[in-house]
Amino acid sequence: MSRDSQSGDKPVVNLALQGGGANGAFTWGALECLLDQEDIRIGRVSGASAGALNGAALVTGLLKGGRTGAKENLALLWRKVAEVGAPFTFLSSPLRKPGLGIWDDALPLLSPYQTNPFAIQPLRHIVEAFTDTESLRIGGLNALFVNAVNVHSGRSRVFGPADLSTDALIASACAPFMFQAVQIDGEPYWDGSYAANPMLWPLYESSLDSDIFMVELTPQQRAETPTTAKNILNRINEIASINGLISELRSLHAINRHVSGADLRMHVLSLPDVGRDGAIEPSVKRTVGPLLFDSLRRHGYDACRAWLAEFRHDLGVRSTVDVAARYLDSQHAHGVRDDIPQAVQSGQRDLGGDRRR
Repeated sequence: MSRDSQSGDKPVVNLALQGGGANGAFTWGALECLLDQEDIRIGRVSGASAGALNGAALVTGLLKGGRTGAKENLALLWRKVAEVGAPFTFLSSPLRKPGLGIWDDALPLLSPYQTNPFAIQPLRHIVEAFTDTESLRIGGLNALFVNAVNVHSGRSRVFGPADLSTDALIASACAPFMFQAVQIDGEPYWDGSYAANPMLWPLYESSLDSDIFMVELTPQQRAETPTTAKNILNRINEIASINGLISELRSLHAINRHVSGADLRMHVLSLPDVGRDGAIEPSVKRTVGPLLFDSLRRHGYDACRAWLAEFRHDLGVRSTVDVAARYLDSQHAHGVRDDIPQAVQSGQRDLGGDRRR
């Protein structure tokens, strides 16, 4: 059972935080709710894109000021995003208003090497305001892991405590149509959610008896076929994200089935499942504004509180989501194998991606 005997047998919950642009404010609210639960301890954190930024704000705050510090730091992150993005809000309009969303419509057609030839990085100003990378390199119970995609190789690289940096956080949130690729160790990197949203193996590499709580922002299903350029591009991005997550979940599922004593308990709080109408409309996640962020934050808090009311007693005991039924059954139907990865069979620790850190 994933509990900490030194803290009154409190369950330790490892967090998997998806990317999703402005919808990451939903995650902000969910994290605030978890921080308000004194009987739940937060463990390792793995995030991609907006999830990486939320994770960095959460962990930095926890290390420097405990639960209160974490909540204050998350609020600082989203306040900085609103401030930096404010000059661009009049250029983008959500909820299917392409005639008004000038920049939003042009985005699929323009390269950041054309629109931003001097490689200005507004994310750097944001990240430096709420993170302390020296603290993040400490690791420990609240170790943070973020992933980014190597543009040249197409492989996902996970940055753990040993090599976390401002550049790694910016790279994980580097949307290719908005920002120039981030150079790290002489290699260019893009948004991590294209390959894994997020990586799950860092959350259980030290123990196969763990609880993983994922805040899901990407819809597995969309009822409509996209017809505009920006929505087509959005769905292409989502499909890459979905398949990366399914690959991670397939490995987790196989470990549970085939490794003696393994008990990886999966829990999911899903914006697509609990979102109101329009919550996952593609343009929303490219929108910046304090009112939108606060609305999503409150919705995330309420959704997490409702989840805990129903499932809190299952933490440390059992999964609250059927991974095979929710994510893998369609894959099985098409003959995709869920064999245990060779790395697990051989006892190696290379369970996915580039594990340099």
